[in-house]
Amino acid sequence: MSIFSGNNIFPVTFKNLIKSHRLLVIVIVSVFARQVTAQDLNIDSAFRITLPGSNELNPSWSPDGNQLVFQSDQAGNDDLFLYNLDKDTIIRLTSGKADQRNPVFMPGGNQIAFDSQIGDKVYIFKIDPATMQQEVVFKRKLFCKAPSFSPSGRLMTFIGYDKASETWQIFSYDFISDNLNQLTRFKHKKVFRPLFAPNGKVILFGTEETIPPYTRSLKEINWYGKDLQNLDTLSAHSYGWTSDSYRIICTRKEHGKTNQVISVRKDGSSVFYLFSGQQEKSSPAVSPDGKKLAIAVKWGNDFDIVIVNLDD
Repeated sequence: MSIFSGNNIFPVTFKNLIKSHRLLVIVIVSVFARQVTAQDLNIDSAFRITLPGSNELNPSWSPDGNQLVFQSDQAGNDDLFLYNLDKDTIIRLTSGKADQRNPVFMPGGNQIAFDSQIGDKVYIFKIDPATMQQEVVFKRKLFCKAPSFSPSGRLMTFIGYDKASETWQIFSYDFISDNLNQLTRFKHKKVFRPLFAPNGKVILFGTEETIPPYTRSLKEINWYGKDLQNLDTLSAHSYGWTSDSYRIICTRKEHGKTNQVISVRKDGSSVFYLFSGQQEKSSPAVSPDGKKLAIAVKWGNDFDIVIVNLDD
């Protein structure tokens, strides 16, 4: 394994990595998901590299399924890292005082979009891993974060700040027509990361009421904001699409902990458990071929990225 930082290359062995505590935790285990009963993730027998005091979150797959980008706060703020499964290498993409979060591969796989925040200012940028060059994704005077793209790359959905209502809402942007649309106008809801389905027809996002009882929900809309489905009974905390756009994988609380991972059809039916157990779990992401699940799992105080092989 090697760590690349700018133009510097540092060879790293697993033993040195454990001793140095300089890099994230990556755990690769093999677990088979059954549709009838939950399969508890056995971490005791799994190989993992532990970095105390660091959280790895929001994994996103490259279109070819060979790379995984995620955020890690090992340096005191959130930076982006790129893991190559074939080469078993990790590249640090960003550094500095600003937080870089919510990374996602753009269509084509040559660039990664993310949001960068300093204070109350947050904008969406893109980076080319080959050159490390960064630039804004689009030039609008709008605070924005958590990007997601349609398969063609023409449309982007994201969370944007509506100055008129002083709330964060879901927006879409058309790169061809330079058209910006506000898709939601909630008064008493927080909104969470919108995700285009792999087929580009549905946008999935989370909400939470800002007044008691602070109910959480998943909602589905199309690219111009029409309501398609409200999954109010799931109380999901994080979520992702399966590669066929037919099902959703999400985490939800059980007995006060976000420790269930379930799969459900996009209409809310046919729920089955993938994992349970005591560990808190977050930000599931299914690989483009549908064979792997990347998910953040909490051990002690820290989240680590786990890659799980799913049943065909």
